Amino acid sequence: MKRKKLQKEEFYHLINHGPCVLITSGSLIKKEINVAPIAWITPLNDEPPLVIVCIASSHYTSFLINKYKEFVINVVSGKLLKAIKICGSISGKQVDKFQKAKLTPQKSRFVKTPFLKESIGHIECKVFKVSEYSGVNLYIGKVLHCEVLQNLYDKYLITEKAKTPHHVGGNLFFLSGKRKKYY
Repeated sequence: MKRKKLQKEEFYHLINHGPCVLITSGSLIKKEINVAPIAWITPLNDEPPLVIVCIASSHYTSFLINKYKEFVINVVSGKLLKAIKICGSISGKQVDKFQKAKLTPQKSRFVKTPFLKESIGHIECKVFKVSEYSGVNLYIGKVLHCEVLQNLYDKYLITEKAKTPHHVGGNLFFLSGKRKKYY
């Protein structure tokens, strides 16, 4: 089979199809909050539980995470693709993205940053470490709390029910499908 050569800057098109999540940042108490779609996330460790989130350093989300030292990863279903588009096309500095995208901030358990009522699960994080690489902040978050809708979890996410959106690039997404055992 013939292979297509890509520009090296396109490498991430081959591996960037993890779930697209909505990151909430800021403080619900101080009424300074934001929500933004982020596709560049990955687990780093399970003991201690650490996660990596990559966000442009110029974005309002980075400003709020740097200010409050916490964030929430909201795992969403494909039903929120319209909200993802809205939240990714405007800045939270000038517009209330929660209102515009019809999203409901809820009080989190261990951080001041809200989680989304419409999420299927969320992960509350405190910033453990931050590094900047060419205009992108790499946040390592220490997981303080996480929860998921009961009917979507059986020790693992039930992907065929969760239908999480996965960003392939540009305006292209696919939704998660059926799990299958291979052994």
